[in-house]
Amino acid sequence: MFHNCLRVLTACTLLLVLPNQALLAQDPAAKPAGVNGRVLDDYARPMPGVVVAVKGTTLRDTTGIDGSFELNTAAPATVLFSHPLYETREKKISSFAEFTLRMTETYLRVTNGADTAVLVNKTQRRTDLLYESKPSDNIISSVSTVYGNQLRTTPSSLYLSALQGRLAGLNINQYSGFYSANTSPQIDVDIFVGNIPKNNSGSGPSDNTEFAVQLRGHAGSNGQAPIVIIDGVQREIYSIDPQNIESVSILKDALATILVGQNSSRGVLLVTTKNPTLGAPHLSFTAEVGSQSALGMPNPLSAYQHSYLVNEALLNEGRSAAYSAEDLEAWRTGSDPMGHPDVNWYNTILRDNALMSRYNLNVQGGGTRARYIVSLSYLNQDGLFRSDPANSYNTNLELKRYLLNSKVDIDVNDRFNIALQLFGRLQQGNQPGAQTSAIMQALLRTPNNAYPAVNPNGSYGGNSNYRTNLLSMVQNSGYINDNSNDVMANLDLNYKLDRFLPGLYFRGRGNVSVQSSSLINRSKVAPVYNMVVAPSGDTSYNLFGSPVNQVNMFTSTSWARYTFAQLSLGYDKKIGDHSIQSMVLFDQKTTLLNYDIPGKLTNIAGKASYDFKGKYMAEAALNYSGYNRYKPGNQFGFFYAGGLGWNVAKENFIADNISWINLLKLRATFGRTGNANIDNYGYYIYRSYFQDVAGTYPIGNGYPGGGGLAEGGGSGNQTLANVNATWEKAYKFDAGADLSLFNNKIQFTADYYYERYYDMLQERGKSIELIGARYIPENIGINRFSGWEFTGTYQSHFRDFNFFVTGNASIQQSRVLFIDEQFQPNDWNKRTGKRVGQPFGLISDGIIQSNEELLNTPTITGYTLHVGDYKYRDLNNDGVIDQFDVAPIGKQKPLITFGLNMGFSFKGFAVSALIQGVTNRDIYTSDDYLYRGFIGQNNGFSQAYDRILGRWIPELGTAATSPRLTPGGNAYNYSPLGFGANSALLHDGNYFRLKNVSVEYNLPYQVIRSLKLSGVKLFFTAQNLATWAAYDVQDPEVAMPSYPVQRVVNFGINIKI
Repeated sequence: MFHNCLRVLTACTLLLVLPNQALLAQDPAAKPAGVNGRVLDDYARPMPGVVVAVKGTTLRDTTGIDGSFELNTAAPATVLFSHPLYETREKKISSFAEFTLRMTETYLRVTNGADTAVLVNKTQRRTDLLYESKPSDNIISSVSTVYGNQLRTTPSSLYLSALQGRLAGLNINQYSGFYSANTSPQIDVDIFVGNIPKNNSGSGPSDNTEFAVQLRGHAGSNGQAPIVIIDGVQREIYSIDPQNIESVSILKDALATILVGQNSSRGVLLVTTKNPTLGAPHLSFTAEVGSQSALGMPNPLSAYQHSYLVNEALLNEGRSAAYSAEDLEAWRTGSDPMGHPDVNWYNTILRDNALMSRYNLNVQGGGTRARYIVSLSYLNQDGLFRSDPANSYNTNLELKRYLLNSKVDIDVNDRFNIALQLFGRLQQGNQPGAQTSAIMQALLRTPNNAYPAVNPNGSYGGNSNYRTNLLSMVQNSGYINDNSNDVMANLDLNYKLDRFLPGLYFRGRGNVSVQSSSLINRSKVAPVYNMVVAPSGDTSYNLFGSPVNQVNMFTSTSWARYTFAQLSLGYDKKIGDHSIQSMVLFDQKTTLLNYDIPGKLTNIAGKASYDFKGKYMAEAALNYSGYNRYKPGNQFGFFYAGGLGWNVAKENFIADNISWINLLKLRATFGRTGNANIDNYGYYIYRSYFQDVAGTYPIGNGYPGGGGLAEGGGSGNQTLANVNATWEKAYKFDAGADLSLFNNKIQFTADYYYERYYDMLQERGKSIELIGARYIPENIGINRFSGWEFTGTYQSHFRDFNFFVTGNASIQQSRVLFIDEQFQPNDWNKRTGKRVGQPFGLISDGIIQSNEELLNTPTITGYTLHVGDYKYRDLNNDGVIDQFDVAPIGKQKPLITFGLNMGFSFKGFAVSALIQGVTNRDIYTSDDYLYRGFIGQNNGFSQAYDRILGRWIPELGTAATSPRLTPGGNAYNYSPLGFGANSALLHDGNYFRLKNVSVEYNLPYQVIRSLKLSGVKLFFTAQNLATWAAYDVQDPEVAMPSYPVQRVVNFGINIKI
């Protein structure tokens, strides 16, 4: 009966439908023809999740798994293609033929706003946090993120350089322009001390010797860098190839960092590397070659200028001139290059350019059960020293780095997932046997008239004052080769426990990593000779210095092993309008450095979050954290954090009335964090310990270390014990707002933070050392840090022209709330109440211009004033300059750091530029060789630079920029007799750089298809193209004698298959 009814119903339906279909076939205008096609990504793979819409209508579709779409519209029409991770494309359709469109990854990614951040599974894009991820709109912590495609536009050996100026709150300062190796031996064996590592800094081998990193200006009494966590594991690795980085985030407030317990005050630098993707195997190869050139090099005086001004300095002191008129004339004319040399040592030992090259090969793919990604990288960076091609070995600076990063992701079944990651780093460094630091120091100090670089007989020049030759140090001192190895393995287990409770899951993570570094020292010292011409014209050469034959020594400089284990049980479930996330975890990190006592940091933590309709959010966390470097019983403590958020844009009074507001989120967090501000040797803070000291027993400071009382070395008590030492603590408050407008074209974020650090380890200042030993560090200091952070972005498009501008600024201020200091009679003498790190010294009131002014200038004990000297401000008006006139010097306004990134793309072309800078900053010109000159080297006079051309002479008067010249140094003018710094040596440190420029061109799809490739990109990148500095005597970041920062111009190609 049922089947008969079904047949009748089907027949009636066909009778009704078929005639209508016939009529539609006869009248094409009755239904528009369809627009259909496929969308491909950078690898020419089908791209799901692309929103395809007809401009000016409400017609839209979303591409499926195969990248296909279909729209019923009439021609002609304009179709928009949009995706949160790709540039918006616009295509005019004049016919209904099927077509293929390729999309290009966007430079900036949309992370806020649910409407445009919809992926194929209709879920909002998630942002990585510490051991979890969340929808971006539901995050109430203070988090800033930059993605890998932005980092890849900076040609640098470390990704830290690419982060400068991109993230609000992250302050990165470069202090050297090249990697430097640790040349200290790993272990020092001694009778009393035993096998205690000689390198007691507590840090293992580091691949970062160029940058200082701070988050929100400071963390703890030593201003440590933020904790670096890579793919869920704490490891300070900065050499990961940007080609392998998915994103870098900074976690700034207490709620975001609380899970690291006793290190949570420092903030977190969270690095996420690329994960495997589903699909057929595809390959990406990138090759880059660049040219490096030094920036900020000083201008040395010529031999004639140097000699003339040395005479002036001597005459100012009432002494005889060192050089005759004939000498000066020979230097001026260059008539006697051997007897009166004029060697510009900067041009002699440094090249104008050096090469840097990088290569990366990336292969990934896989099916529904297993996916993989394997990446191989190679970096070769040359130094600027002029090597001798006649040598069979390399004496130039060089860095070679080989990286391997692989991930395998396996779905054992629908509930169980295994992820395995392997990372390897092999690094080889090279430098001249004389060592880079010694060469740069000698370069700074050696005047042009010191000696000829090479004598007529081919020997190296020198004399009794200069017993080493700079050119010999660079080209004929042998070499030092250092090697660093790093192996890391991660294993992640993820198991869904839905059968017990929907949303319940278990995760296990294990990590083992080993680092080691060693060096081969094959250095030597070449002899130097002074050429002497007798009245008869005969030439002879006098040997100076002590030649040293080449040594051949292998040294292990450091070794480290890290293990990390974590177990967690979590719950992540959406029940109607309610979303609940919770997690409890246990983890332990064990650090073994140089075979010392292992350090163990343990966390037992819980975290829970809730949101209602994505409108109201709440989150709380608790961590019971311990560190075995403290006394048993004082090792563990509680740390906590909580926060609230409100997405006002989802309230009906906005959602129903103001469509152009996509996000308006208000949030606030508060917590108590910790800082285990002791290094690996901190174990001895609560114990009295012994260490090598110089001297002889019983006259010296040490107990005998050999067979008799006359031994020259021994072991002495270095510190008393502090059994109550504990971690530093901080109360942190953060309030912020996130705003997205006009379909996320405009995005803005603002944060205010207030952080009070207390129990900071400090030594008391008003105690007197009566017992002959240093006083112990105690938890007594209190500092306050506060500030504002702003990030704003505008991005849009006009047809296929996409453009953006994004900027960030951080305002940082601080106060010392308590420091144990001696009684100070005047407010200006006190450190308490001043900003953290505030320099103190004497305030310069200009230069004494006349004898009359000299008579009215306050005196200073131990020095006789002269016309042309600095005069200092007598703050207490007692007529004497002393410690009671020491006051804060330099800027006391909040430090401001900023970055501005802008760019555009059009039909395959993409251009971007980054400007980075700092204001309210001082530069203290403390290097006497660079800014004072003529400091004696044996019986000679060291180099001087063009800054002293502005020295005081009667003809210049008040126009002089520095005091009168004096030979051999002047403690009054440059380091006022032990009373701190001189404010005249503080200069405006404000600057901004054109940090990065990138130009890219992607070949059209038709071209690469004919080449049977998936994509080809040609690109040009440059770093440090231009700098504008208020004080331009030196580079605003890196000054001599550090190895200089470089301008890099780079060309490359990326091929996808």
